[in-house]
Amino acid sequence: MVTLTDEERGIMSWSAEAFKAPWLSLTEKFQRLNSGEKIGREDALVDAYFLPFKVDARLIYRILKSGGKRALFGDNGSMLTVVTNLRGNRIIWAALELEEEGVYTEFYALKGRLGEEWDARGAELLYDNLMAEAFEHFKGWVKSQDDLQHIDLGVLKVASINFFGAFKNAYEESDNGKKVARLTVNITNAIHKILEEGWIRFYPEVNLKKLLDMAAPILSLVSPVNASLEKILSKLPF
Repeated sequence: MVTLTDEERGIMSWSAEAFKAPWLSLTEKFQRLNSGEKIGREDALVDAYFLPFKVDARLIYRILKSGGKRALFGDNGSMLTVVTNLRGNRIIWAALELEEEGVYTEFYALKGRLGEEWDARGAELLYDNLMAEAFEHFKGWVKSQDDLQHIDLGVLKVASINFFGAFKNAYEESDNGKKVARLTVNITNAIHKILEEGWIRFYPEVNLKKLLDMAAPILSLVSPVNASLEKILSKLPF
């Protein structure tokens, strides 16, 4: 059983609503669309939490199917996502997803399997930033599981819980997203901090990570501007 600090528990509870719930809703609709089901507009809309409007799962599905997934994650997007604790020495959440023809059609929550040798060893490798070794370790573990062995792992995504904490602070400091201009500034600052601290990692170095790395210097230049904007926005009602 994974033991969390109060801070970690608060961040994970918030991220389950802000990140996990919208993504699960999207993947559920992707599965239906991939099976040939026709989905109406109202049924296709998903609350993206941070956005002031809902997104159409059908549109995202078409973008991913037409090459969007390959552009971001390469030929094999089947992904293991792990979340590490504040210290970075333990895995506190994990999930495996199967990608088929550009979209994610299967989702396996692995939190109930934590606290064993596979994640303890993986955490050691990640703590030492041995991403290639961690990838091979997790790939072998997936193949050893009867219900998961049909998945050929293509991408390892590692997020520190600080990643979600940065977004949580950005959201809450904008009056829970009600002050849209401030939220935009806060999110920009959060992304800059995440990239600067290395709170999101991928193996292999997928194009999404390369794009984020390219954005880092730009966000660094924008940060002083954001600081000035924050002073102005603090005096405005929106």
